[in-house]
Amino acid sequence: MAKILCKDVVESIIGYVEAELDDRTLYELEKHQHDCPECKAFVMTYRRMLELTGKLKEKKFVTPEVRRRLKKCLRSCLKPN
Repeated sequence: MAKILCKDVVESIIGYVEAELDDRTLYELEKHQHDCPECKAFVMTYRRMLELTGKLKEKKFVTPEVRRRLKKCLRSCLKPN
């Protein structure tokens, strides 16, 4: 496997936090985060955002449609151009 770069962390963030990556890729991404404070902060921020938006599910003002649109927006924003 080629050396993991910062762009690889961004491109793989959804699979990473949802535990959908193979063991080798997971190992390489975690190794990169250990050596790259910017990527470590990015992953921590992303996880915190998921935690906070998960709490929004319990609020009645956040409809399933709003949650669906937010998830779609996040996925499209994180896809490489």
